[in-house]
Amino acid sequence: MPHFMKVFKFIISIIFLFVLCSCQIHTPSPQDEIHKPKVRNLRTETIDAVDELLNNCINSLDKTKPIIVTSIVSVDDLHSSSTFGRMSAEIIANRFSQLGYPVKELKMNQHQIYIKRNQGEFILSRDIQDIAMKHDVQAIVVGTYAVSKAGYRDIHVCLKIIDPVSNVIGCSKCFISKTDEIDWE
Repeated sequence: MPHFMKVFKFIISIIFLFVLCSCQIHTPSPQDEIHKPKVRNLRTETIDAVDELLNNCINSLDKTKPIIVTSIVSVDDLHSSSTFGRMSAEIIANRFSQLGYPVKELKMNQHQIYIKRNQGEFILSRDIQDIAMKHDVQAIVVGTYAVSKAGYRDIHVCLKIIDPVSNVIGCSKCFISKTDEIDWE
């Protein structure tokens, strides 16, 4: 019987070691993150669009000179925006700032900027050169959106970086944001 107990203890020890070894914690590697499917939402789609926008620029932006980001406006009414347009502009400004570009906050300085209550910041084309000189900005990020009402609400967005001196589009990016939200307007 004592021999049986030794064998039994040995088998239990082996099983115990096997169980402990199989409890190893897996730490995700950077490669795991690359192959992980990306969650698509307004934030991630807008961030990706800004990254692509910057990659499409004819002339790269100077990280020492500020830019202005305006509210994204409805293509049907260039004088109105929505929660979607204002939130998109916030995400865009945030992304430019994360990438090291100085972004002038329009809400803090309303000189020559058309700010409509509950609508956002707008720049009228005739004011672009004046604003650029007064705020010493190298570029203005503008954009339009259109909401599709069929099924899921697809929101078509076009972003542009405008040279405020020449009014020339330096780069642009259009994308579609899919959402089931019904209260973006």
